[in-house]
Amino acid sequence: MADMLDLMKSDSKLKVVLKEFPVLGPGSVEAAQVAVAARMQDPAGKKYLDFHQKLLGGRGQADKAHAMAAAKEVGFDMAKLEKDMSSPEVRATLEENFKLAEEMGMNGTPSYVIGKQVVIGAVGLDGLKEKIGVARCGKATC
Repeated sequence: MADMLDLMKSDSKLKVVLKEFPVLGPGSVEAAQVAVAARMQDPAGKKYLDFHQKLLGGRGQADKAHAMAAAKEVGFDMAKLEKDMSSPEVRATLEENFKLAEEMGMNGTPSYVIGKQVVIGAVGLDGLKEKIGVARCGKATC
């Protein structure tokens, strides 16, 4: 996540779409439910990004307790968040994300789609920059 944030700050042409893909067990699913519900409250995505930085920068595995604490710290409406977590919209979003990941051959996180290439695993900032360059202009640096 930190590598992607660095890229977003340094490359104004980069478009990033974050999809919740909870593959680390029940706690991961609960954290993803909180995240999708948080995104529903934040159409602009600023608080959602802040939420993810707090959640993924914290200690321990992401779960409902950690996700709710991060959401509260960022300033989400906690009653609405709790209600929305079990909504059909949240369930449908996560089902759609799993289907998309399966179709693209993604089986872990982090995973990236850069241009037409699927990249699975933490490749680091330099690796991401190189793959973005190849997608843009056919070589590591444009």
